[in-house]
Amino acid sequence: MEQAGVRAASPLTLLREQLTALRALLDGQRVSTQGRYVHLDDVALDWPPRQRVPILAGAEGPKSLQLSGALADGTLLPAGTTVDRLRGAREQIDIGREQAGRTDHHDITVFVPVATGPGAQGRLDACQARWGFDGEGWGAAGDAEQVAQSLRGWARAGADAIALQPTDDDPDPAAFMAFAGEVAPLLR
Repeated sequence: MEQAGVRAASPLTLLREQLTALRALLDGQRVSTQGRYVHLDDVALDWPPRQRVPILAGAEGPKSLQLSGALADGTLLPAGTTVDRLRGAREQIDIGREQAGRTDHHDITVFVPVATGPGAQGRLDACQARWGFDGEGWGAAGDAEQVAQSLRGWARAGADAIALQPTDDDPDPAAFMAFAGEVAPLLR
């Protein structure tokens, strides 16, 4: 957003206004609001969904995680999130949920870089350097069982869903999709 010259001066205010307006619209309400970023005048969806649609918010810092916990139905955590960071994120989300009086389930989806096949660990290591991930435990490499074993750590730490993200130099994206299909049943 900054590169395009449209970075919000207050990303938290933007997220709060967007989540609030979107929830009301998806719940079939007419919305009028004049916030810092969201301006709506008597807006409603012509065909609102018949069932509640979950809203997921991408968040990473403590304040945005708390806001996601308070206003969203789930949180998306970016690639590079270690198991320890996931635990910390869950704590911040729960703080926001408690402050908002929410007791419903809050899904967490974490994106995990994964490499498989020949040179998997080398590709994952190169990915770490390119993306600037620090420390260990932010990705997984190996065959289906090795990757599933690594992913179980995120599941135990509170991830409801784990999105396998191929490295940007993956040699065969179609084969990676088939590989993800091999990993999924090992996590059930």
